[in-house]
Amino acid sequence: MVRFAVSVAFLAVAQGVTYASAPTEARDDSPAYRNPSLSHKERAADLLRRMTWEEKVGQLGGVRRPLGRTGGHVTFNKTAFDLIHRTQSGQIGLGSQYNYAKDVLPVVNELRAEQVNSTRLGIPYVTLTDSLNSMWVSGGTLFPGAVSMASSWNLDLYEQAVAATRDENHALGVNWVLSPELDIAYDPRNGRNGEMFGEDTYLISEFGTRYVKTMQAKDENGFVKVATTIKHWVYGRGNGGVNRASMEGGINHIFNDLAPPYIKVIKEAEPLSLMVSYASVDRVPMSINRYMIKDVLRGILGFKGLIMSDANSIEYMVTESKVAKSRGDAAQKALRAGLEHELSPGGTGLFTTLINFVNNTKIANLIDESVSALLEIKFATGVFDNPLPSAENLENTLRKERHLEVNRNISRESIVLLKNDGMLPLQKSNVSKVAVIGAYGDMINAGMYAACNATDPAYGNSFRRSLAQELGDENVLYVKGVDALPSNDSSGIDAAVAAAREAGLAVVVLGSGYGTFDVSEMNNRRTDGEGFAHADLGFPGLQQQLLDAVLDTGVPTVLVMSSGQTFVLNESTMRSGAILHSWFSGEFTGDALVEILFGTVNPSGKLTVTMPQANGAFPVAYNYLASDDQGGFGTATLYDWQWPQLTRYAPLRFGYGLSYTTFEISPPTASCSGHVTINTTVKNTGNVAGKEVVQLYYRPEHSVIEVPVMKLIRFSKVDLAAGESKAVGFTVPTSELGYYVDGEWNVDYGNYTFWIGSSSRTEDLQQLNVTISG
Repeated sequence: MVRFAVSVAFLAVAQGVTYASAPTEARDDSPAYRNPSLSHKERAADLLRRMTWEEKVGQLGGVRRPLGRTGGHVTFNKTAFDLIHRTQSGQIGLGSQYNYAKDVLPVVNELRAEQVNSTRLGIPYVTLTDSLNSMWVSGGTLFPGAVSMASSWNLDLYEQAVAATRDENHALGVNWVLSPELDIAYDPRNGRNGEMFGEDTYLISEFGTRYVKTMQAKDENGFVKVATTIKHWVYGRGNGGVNRASMEGGINHIFNDLAPPYIKVIKEAEPLSLMVSYASVDRVPMSINRYMIKDVLRGILGFKGLIMSDANSIEYMVTESKVAKSRGDAAQKALRAGLEHELSPGGTGLFTTLINFVNNTKIANLIDESVSALLEIKFATGVFDNPLPSAENLENTLRKERHLEVNRNISRESIVLLKNDGMLPLQKSNVSKVAVIGAYGDMINAGMYAACNATDPAYGNSFRRSLAQELGDENVLYVKGVDALPSNDSSGIDAAVAAAREAGLAVVVLGSGYGTFDVSEMNNRRTDGEGFAHADLGFPGLQQQLLDAVLDTGVPTVLVMSSGQTFVLNESTMRSGAILHSWFSGEFTGDALVEILFGTVNPSGKLTVTMPQANGAFPVAYNYLASDDQGGFGTATLYDWQWPQLTRYAPLRFGYGLSYTTFEISPPTASCSGHVTINTTVKNTGNVAGKEVVQLYYRPEHSVIEVPVMKLIRFSKVDLAAGESKAVGFTVPTSELGYYVDGEWNVDYGNYTFWIGSSSRTEDLQQLNVTISG
């Protein structure tokens, strides 16, 4: 085991505090747990038998927010830290997102060294943070959000983005991340959809598997670079779209609609940990849901890794769900149900109360199992063996040019063109001035899990700044118009209209939900993000009024949306000459939008969530059940919702996205012999190079239980020069063409319909039939 020869002088000087070194007992220099040639399980077992009861209980939690930020500087409150650390010392977080990695590293390294050098057994922390589209703290490469990168439909490029984020995390000493999110973006009211990959379980499975495999790649010594956490088991269809709301609990619903990404990722990528959701499933909160954790997750799915709570979720058993009488009661119920580690950002973890169960053999055995699970992650990630991360390596790793180039590319491919009446691409020679209108036009709306101050140029270019670099500041007329957050102040709309008229061309950027977890940005005006659901799917505040006023001028107008959510695009909005969704931004999203507007880049993003047609017209996902599309009686069956008159079939559907060129997919051929093989050719029939996503869907003719009208089963993104053709083939084992019935996988023999095309829209698909024999 590595002991770290560093002092605590930095913290003492910086914070005006002194350290009283704890006495270190004489150590056996050759215990088995310090031998890296042994397996993780062997090392964990040896260490566990040496630990006291107090040391074991201490490993069940950690210090989530050790560092703060005041006046632009890192702060450390030793008194508060010690109060938590005394009873919760298994893992450590990093604290404020606005602190920069270069400033965080020396402070956290001091804490890491102190933990090893001044404790009896020298058990190190494992550093644990969230990591969706960047490191948790500032200073690294800021990629677009999860839903954004999934909209690229480019798995190889996404893998490169994850690898860059992994290496930057690793250079900071982050050994474990609370990602990826495998939840289903099914309810458009959900404020967390921007953290998800989309509404389709196959697509989520593919992106989730790439994330876990890439993050958990091993270093030259065989240690996992960064352990992952798949989450939230199970979540995505909370009542009303509210973050911690309850969910339906039918076993066929769970296995077919929610669990498939977990099943694939567990089987193919072996994530080292899993987080349960806040939801009550079939009336039982997941933090104490023994059936869902032990019987289903452990038993049927065969998950072997550590299982943790969501932040404060065990506490909510007492304060919200009222299914526990006390903190101790909640803690032992969660432990008995199968939770092995607790996340408590405020440091008030309930697992600390388990110290009182020392004479309870069952609890003691469960704690041993829980501590072993955490120790195995620590041994697997090399925190016992690797040296502390260095400032030099951090500087050499963060924001490498290779990382930035990957970021530029995936930013370009993540933007979805939803409408174009011929207005785009713009001809630069015909553009003298552009009015940029809307608060979201001058911010980087990266989502609350990203380390990004939305209005600080240090985090990258807003769209306004990117456009000014292209055209010159004097040729970009920026007017906010209305606030980004809901307000009644419409006084800026007239100035926006005047700017549009003066420029003769307007780009209106509307959105929702900017902000991080910083306490200064937590308020009741926020409209998207974790904890911020939206019953109205229009543009928050007066943004629609702003857009309408600009459109009423008759000035050619491009609408750009910036958010993790989808919006209802009403008839007035559809007057826009072109509409793009840029989703959650990265540092190069503004640049990418400018490149797309002027045709330097051909848009190739596709929707991974269906755009709803009206408030209340949901669920809206493309893969609904056939019985969901049967409204009315007798001859009055044209609509599923009679007012407004709408069907489940929404025009801006999953898989849809426009390009500046055109593609032709040839009539497909199919064969079946133990697997289904479908071949086609895709041709770029336009005048510019472009990328097309060829998508394959299927459905059995008959089934034991009701199945969706169609489901995605394969896709491939193809890069084509003007006039170029490429063959595309998909092979699907017949064993994949099934579904779960009461927890058991079932594959039907007989007739299947397959569709191949460029989206899930009927007009974009070609149909063929295949018979599968037993």
